Amino acid sequence: MNVIETFEMLIAPETANRSLFNAVALSEFSFAKVAISNESFPVILISSVADATSFAQKNIRLKYLELTHNTECKVSENSRISYDIYTVIIFKSNQAYLQHYFLGIAETLIKSLSAKPTQREVAETFKAFVEIFRSLSEPPTKTIQGLWSELFIIEASKQPTILLNYWHCNAEEKFDFNADVERLEVKSSSTLERVHTFASEQLNPPSDKQVIIASIFLKQTTHGQSIADLTKSIQQRVADNDLSKKMFAIISATLGNTLEQSIKIKFDYDLAKNSLRFYRHQDIHKIERVNIPHRVSEVRYKSNLTDIKNIKPANVNVGGQLYISI
Repeated sequence: MNVIETFEMLIAPETANRSLFNAVALSEFSFAKVAISNESFPVILISSVADATSFAQKNIRLKYLELTHNTECKVSENSRISYDIYTVIIFKSNQAYLQHYFLGIAETLIKSLSAKPTQREVAETFKAFVEIFRSLSEPPTKTIQGLWSELFIIEASKQPTILLNYWHCNAEEKFDFNADVERLEVKSSSTLERVHTFASEQLNPPSDKQVIIASIFLKQTTHGQSIADLTKSIQQRVADNDLSKKMFAIISATLGNTLEQSIKIKFDYDLAKNSLRFYRHQDIHKIERVNIPHRVSEVRYKSNLTDIKNIKPANVNVGGQLYISI
């Protein structure tokens, strides 16, 4: 049973005491408990070994996240009351989508801890966790449509681990996936037309680099899949905790302060899957680099891919892992 399923079994304690939690221990991780607060907020309790840093750790309070160290808690577990000292991580939201997002990240981090974590280890591990949620106060760097498209490509791929490894960490990068000689750029259309906007560099790479463009149609629907659905599916297929942490960090940094509204927006998964096509950069109509004046930069234009022959990425053999993993 995963952390989300465990949390959904819990009932909030009927008390005004914010330090009383109903909890369930995680069988695979004896040092961790999943709990629920009196406000129905999800809570992670971590029991750690004291060390020289025990009383130097700083407590953190953000919009959605509260993390306190060396906190005495009253825990009700299987109707038995106990008192103990924990690192307490509370996610301050009642929205199911956001709670699942929080618990998905928490599970990844719990898995990366040793069997008997020290307080230093817990603090260092959850430092990345805090940064993920700190970014939720920042403006978004990309639209929900663009992010959903990239996650869809990862989720629908043969080897999502490879795709995650080459996924960009910075929204300003020119390619969504960059494996040096192999590059993949994802374009989506909500108009059901394969007309996409390109930066000149995306269609004019160096001669020793290959670029493939993924083109999909997207349509919002109440019965589709959300960002949360895609991340859950990806997480189930990726064993590397560092890559899972990378995924959550990119999502949070990309959506920023729009995450609360964006994470529950759904798109038609079947339409995306059935409309997915791939194209070589050499075949797409473009403004050739030689025709762009030397002192002109940031050139962008639209190109219509409708009548261009699509390809299978695995057939584009340039000796890398990216294309054969799509």
